[in-house]
Amino acid sequence: MTHASTNAQVDLYGATWATRFQALRSAYGLSQRSLAATVGLSAPMVSQLVSGQRVKISNPSVLARIVRLEECLSDPEVVAGDQGAIAAVLESVVSSTPVLRTTSTPTESERDAAVRWLATNTENADLEALAALAHSRGSEAVAAALNDAAHLDPARSRWT
Repeated sequence: MTHASTNAQVDLYGATWATRFQALRSAYGLSQRSLAATVGLSAPMVSQLVSGQRVKISNPSVLARIVRLEECLSDPEVVAGDQGAIAAVLESVVSSTPVLRTTSTPTESERDAAVRWLATNTENADLEALAALAHSRGSEAVAAALNDAAHLDPARSRWT
């Protein structure tokens, strides 16, 4: 493994693929080929990642499966080497279809649509109570939207 690829893997993923894959192989009793099949990579790709010939995994679903296996390493039954628990984790990972999701701030038109819907479908007193609760918990954007809905005349889409 080259020093540059090692550094790149650590910068991107917190550790080298060699280190991460070895921990998974050891905990789950997997060969490199079995690990590859479990996460959805080819065996040669795993070998290239381990050796540093490749740095990145570009498929977010594969990365999600690897992370899921790592998360399950803290399961007491997996730690204890319970073969049933290990088999269940491996099966759940193999059969999973992870989806990459992002969170974003709604656009102004999305926010306005939500405010109009709330104004149309919720009593003003309830909106004001929910706004106060959101404010007390530090959710200022939610509180503002609820307050706007409480003071919107849904028939005219104007604030009162």
